[in-house]
Amino acid sequence: MPSASVSPPAWLSAWMSASAALFYLLMLTAFSGYSLGAALLLFGGLAVWLTDRRGPKHADAGVGAAMAPWSREDRTLCWLLLAVFVVNAAAVVWHGDEGKYLDQGSRYLLAIPIVYGLRRVSLRLSWIVAALALGTSGAGAIAWWQVGHLALDRPSGFVTSAIPFGDIALTMGFWCLMAAAEAAIRGRRVWAVLLLLSGLAGEYAVIASATRGSLLALPVMAVLGGIALFRRRHLRPLLAGGAAVLVMLVIIFSVLPVGKIADSRYTGAFTEWQEYSRLGEVANNTVGPRLEAWKAAFVSIPERPILGWGHLQYDAHLRDLIAVGRVNPFVDTLSNTHNNFLEIWLHQGTLGLVAILALLISSFWSFARRLRSPDLLLRVLACCGASLPASFATFGLTQVILGRNNGVMFFLVSLAVLWAAIRERETTYIGSGGVGRWQKQPVTDGAVVINNAEVTLRSLDEHTSCAC
Repeated sequence: MPSASVSPPAWLSAWMSASAALFYLLMLTAFSGYSLGAALLLFGGLAVWLTDRRGPKHADAGVGAAMAPWSREDRTLCWLLLAVFVVNAAAVVWHGDEGKYLDQGSRYLLAIPIVYGLRRVSLRLSWIVAALALGTSGAGAIAWWQVGHLALDRPSGFVTSAIPFGDIALTMGFWCLMAAAEAAIRGRRVWAVLLLLSGLAGEYAVIASATRGSLLALPVMAVLGGIALFRRRHLRPLLAGGAAVLVMLVIIFSVLPVGKIADSRYTGAFTEWQEYSRLGEVANNTVGPRLEAWKAAFVSIPERPILGWGHLQYDAHLRDLIAVGRVNPFVDTLSNTHNNFLEIWLHQGTLGLVAILALLISSFWSFARRLRSPDLLLRVLACCGASLPASFATFGLTQVILGRNNGVMFFLVSLAVLWAAIRERETTYIGSGGVGRWQKQPVTDGAVVINNAEVTLRSLDEHTSCAC
């Protein structure tokens, strides 16, 4: 267990903060842009671990006093990440699948050193927020360029397709809007305007991509944002920001061509569903194939419920189902089931489904239980953190978002960054005398000790500085 009284050298804090910032800056604005920042975070996390192994003489005692002690929630997160990897590896070995099917699963294992490293350093949150804003603005600019100059109907940025581009842009844009609200409430108008513009750029990228799965995440994000921000004394800046978002949406849907394309896809989903349910239409729409693939999965899963089907085994089984007329032949042309949970259940069995659900639910709850903190920044971080597993769960209903390198890397790195940020902020807030009315005891294990003295816990007003 890492010590709470010593910390790695200060340069490692700068390394991890800069690496996280680079990750968000390049996520949607460069080919495989997520790889560089994630790799640097991995190297930094391993360096932090090696520093801890070498002992306190290689650490920075002055920095470490403010770090949150390793808690039950930290251990649970790491164990769940390990569990997802172990079940994936076991399924691949059991089925004799190719090594490439370990690719996404291995990311969960590699995320553990990143979590460790980020939890052990003091993050420069302002660097990460600034890079997030620039990366989200860049996504909007790229979407504009690909639509206006490359004449693409649906921009995909520099990721695999328009779907993950739109989903990730939505998530980053929402976080920018939350940061803009926090800055506006604290009276930091320049930051608020810049972050608001970045958030609007992200929402433009989402609409331009015409990603329908993102519509499912919007109500969840709205509820989480309302819980975190809605206070009577905050109404004026929130109403101003909300009005700006509404004006932007009206302009996009009523004036810009991308709005009309998105609108046709959104409304067309219902038409396509009716065509499938009434006529069995599969080949000439996008909803029918998904529903037919889900039917094939539901038929197959009960036959091998524990560790599921190997990929080659399922391909042969699917052809048998087609031959006897149980599913439409068009399903054989699809690369997957277009549902993250069914895909895992099908190829990793119930063990795989339980592991990924445990990770999503546990991480959501760990963030969501902090949504009623008296500290504004803590609530904003909790909202952003809770929106990550919630939105990816909804994205996964219509696509295998965690089966893509860009999707799984964004999810895991963001989970590590937001978790480290909220734990650090929590300790800073308690150390300054604040405690949430939302909990009877601090969320760390045992008593909170700062500088070898027990802290008296009491409620304070929102008085701490903005992260921006």
